[in-house]
Amino acid sequence: MAQRLDPLATTPPAFDPEAIARILRDRFGVEASTLAPLAGERDQNLRVDTADGRRLLFKISNPADGLSIVEMQAAALRHIERVDPGLPVMRVLPDIVGESWAEVRGPDGRNYPVRLFTFLPGRVTANTSLTTQAIWSLGQTTARLGRALRGFFHPAADYEILWDLTHAAKLRVLLNHVSDAARRSQVERVLDRFEARVEPVLPTLRAQVIHADMSLDNVLLDDDLRVSGIVDFGDMTHAPLVCDLAVSVADMLHGRDDAIDAAEALIGGYVSVTLLEDEEAGLLADLVAARLATEVTVAAWHGGLYPDNAAYITSSEPGARAFLDAIEAMGFDAVTRRFRDACRGLPYRHSDTGALLERRRRALPRSPLFYQHPVHLVRGEGVWLFGPDDRRYLDCYNNVPVVGHGHPRVVRAVAEQQRLLATHSRYLHEAIVELAERLKATLPLDAVLVVNSGSEANDLAWRIARAATGRAGAVVSAYAYHGLTEATHALSPEDWAKGELPAHVATVPAPDGYRGPYRRDTGGWAERYAAHIDGAAQALGGHGFAAIYVDPAFTADGILVPPPAYLAQAARRTRALGGVLIADEVQAGHGRYGTGLWSFQPSGIEPDMVAMGKPMGNGFPVAALVVRSQLLAAVPEEVELFSTFGGNPVACAAALAVLAVIEDEGLVANAAEIGSYLRQGLEALAGRHPVIGDVRGEGLLLGVELADGDRAPAAGRAGRVTEAMRERGILISTTGPAGNVLKIRPPLVFQREHADLLLQTLGDVLATTG
Repeated sequence: MAQRLDPLATTPPAFDPEAIARILRDRFGVEASTLAPLAGERDQNLRVDTADGRRLLFKISNPADGLSIVEMQAAALRHIERVDPGLPVMRVLPDIVGESWAEVRGPDGRNYPVRLFTFLPGRVTANTSLTTQAIWSLGQTTARLGRALRGFFHPAADYEILWDLTHAAKLRVLLNHVSDAARRSQVERVLDRFEARVEPVLPTLRAQVIHADMSLDNVLLDDDLRVSGIVDFGDMTHAPLVCDLAVSVADMLHGRDDAIDAAEALIGGYVSVTLLEDEEAGLLADLVAARLATEVTVAAWHGGLYPDNAAYITSSEPGARAFLDAIEAMGFDAVTRRFRDACRGLPYRHSDTGALLERRRRALPRSPLFYQHPVHLVRGEGVWLFGPDDRRYLDCYNNVPVVGHGHPRVVRAVAEQQRLLATHSRYLHEAIVELAERLKATLPLDAVLVVNSGSEANDLAWRIARAATGRAGAVVSAYAYHGLTEATHALSPEDWAKGELPAHVATVPAPDGYRGPYRRDTGGWAERYAAHIDGAAQALGGHGFAAIYVDPAFTADGILVPPPAYLAQAARRTRALGGVLIADEVQAGHGRYGTGLWSFQPSGIEPDMVAMGKPMGNGFPVAALVVRSQLLAAVPEEVELFSTFGGNPVACAAALAVLAVIEDEGLVANAAEIGSYLRQGLEALAGRHPVIGDVRGEGLLLGVELADGDRAPAAGRAGRVTEAMRERGILISTTGPAGNVLKIRPPLVFQREHADLLLQTLGDVLATTG
């Protein structure tokens, strides 16, 4: 096998204009009117103006880059065009026989690959002219290009070039070319850290084909500092993904006095599209330093090798030295922390937990906190939450981040829509229409109202129910929660003060098949609970029966999850009484049951209205009410059902991304599979710990009721278990009238290893907590 030539050590091509014009005419059918040389490190690049008015780019590649490398680059450009056509990359123009390149004999007798591309608009821009927004956008573009290449591979992707950061240790043999002793020592220190901290873990990092040269020489900007072109894929290789970001930080920002501060903006733009894993984030500063050290060393060596091109080869070296000096002045560990925090979207400094707690108590006196020792959180990723000390907590409680904390697809949707347009819904925009159509397609209802919270959705449902029925009374379960507005607070016995009972609200016992008057071991028990609706409707007296609100899981009542017969009977009785059935899917919806998108669906009923909220935007405030248009028509046309922020494009982008992730990642099926596995594990724990009186739930919404021998609620024990789980890094909560039901509802990306950790920890806590 022939030894691979080093493209940096191989003499670049040097064709004269007549030969180039002849190649263009004979091999590409292009008649050149003018040829303008463009700068390049190892290739010969020219701008071609044609006789028919076109502007093209002609590249004569270094002969060290064999045809397999040229073919890989052409295939990559075609792949990017298919995957993300909005990325402004060059388009390959075929030769006269339809090939992506031709091979020609050079004046020195060597064979050279030659290629023709579209010529991209824009200009090379000095980094000192970049605004923070422009730097952020460059980070986003780097990440978008990485995502576009994510599914690409080619047999030549093991392209070996010294610019590849994975080969940084090979710089040592070139250090004698760095004449300045102090600078040489600095590079050695960088390489020492690289070999100790980075090189051993490189094989464990996410890797793919990357551009590996996103510098301002290769990224063109328009007059508004927006990316208009990405050129030169000559360093493309298979390497850890984080190396692409490291190259961008180093090459785009060296020479700026505020390079470290500016790096935080570029990193922020990158992670708004593609989140970095913790290990990647922790290595970023060292990889940036390694790239800067590579620039210093290669410039010294390569500039001496080709003095005629030394001005171009060494142009970035002073900026690289300055950036390295800034990193060492601040300290590698400090820069590592700053870059790592920037990867997490965090501010540089975090408040002391005790001081922050005191400030919160003063500023937010009625804002409750979980746990005796509140958890101070600074970021989340997937099923994990992290404190300022990097301690991680397994989130087994929060249903808001339904597709996982910081899901990159939702983050990207929000960030991109915020950049494009953030206004209210009185203007015509695609997002709210698409969202409404997507929601309607999942429900037997035909009108959508987009609002900001579940409370607002339920409040609006109440207005519509009253208008449609002409009545003013409501039925809810005995410990329900449906919101915090004045109207929905009246429908939320969980939050009523002692002795509070709104005159227009009647309650029915929740279908508790474990402790209630009708048990699961008796026939027809669910239907007997549903029969209480008749008496509750009569108890409303002159108010009349307008609506019943039902959380199909009865989450606040203790995660009771009755069988389908309950809702079927409740719907039948409600209709017979002339009332409206409102399914409150705020807690149990968006796939949590593992049976479909909505928790009422297994019962086969068709609600009159469906309210949704909490998980709908994965943390971005958005909610909706879906209703029968016949009911909505009862609200006079002159009454505007409009909310300034309800249905704004950013909120709708978040909600659409959540629906897409649930579908594309199969999260409903995952909820069913992992929920079943977790429930079996909890039932096994119940066999070993008598304090577990009942395990119930569906999918990834599970309740573990702690009770004494006579089924008396063990509320104190439940509270102690929750606190002990928190101390061991597992976050759960309690629910139910007595607060004795452990509430488990993790993000739907929960996996078996997370369930195993929860089960192991809960077993340990139950064994040691009295």
